[in-house]
Amino acid sequence: MAAGGLGDSGGYYFRFLPQKTFQSLSSQDITSRLRQWSMLGRIKAQAFGFDQAFQAYRKDDFVMVLLVEDSEKYEVFGQPDREEFLFCLFKHLCLGGALCQYEDVINPYLETTKLIYKDLVSVRKNPQTKKIQITSFVFKVTAYDSAGMCYPSTKNHEQTFSYFIVDPIKRHLHVLYHCYGVGDMS
Repeated sequence: MAAGGLGDSGGYYFRFLPQKTFQSLSSQDITSRLRQWSMLGRIKAQAFGFDQAFQAYRKDDFVMVLLVEDSEKYEVFGQPDREEFLFCLFKHLCLGGALCQYEDVINPYLETTKLIYKDLVSVRKNPQTKKIQITSFVFKVTAYDSAGMCYPSTKNHEQTFSYFIVDPIKRHLHVLYHCYGVGDMS
């Protein structure tokens, strides 16, 4: 049985899918931006397959609310927007790592967010309405043991995160995680 799987005891059995690559994280443009934002080498995406139908949980139970900033502009985005994975991903990229060199314009953040998002999240066209629907479920995951937080790091930080993106149709699990610190500079 693979790590993370409970098999016959009612849980899921996960198998690592090493053949799945995330082109957005390896393209030259994105690699350059992640280096500039001090996240290169510290942000990773992995894919896993799982063995049974996925039962959705309430999204609000798993998406952590962003920290309230003392800014008069904070109200520009409502709470529902702040809980969306797309917004969280955008925010994480904008904040970057310990030595982040911030962009003067917003387009690199928007482009990078869009490419990574499209690489991780599954969609389909509804046959009746012909509208595009997101089929993935996204969970922000943190694990604790007797010593405290142990995943995705033992050090808690706004920029240390792990998201599990579940595709119930393909029965795939993508993991996007980042541990705050200084990314690869080479």
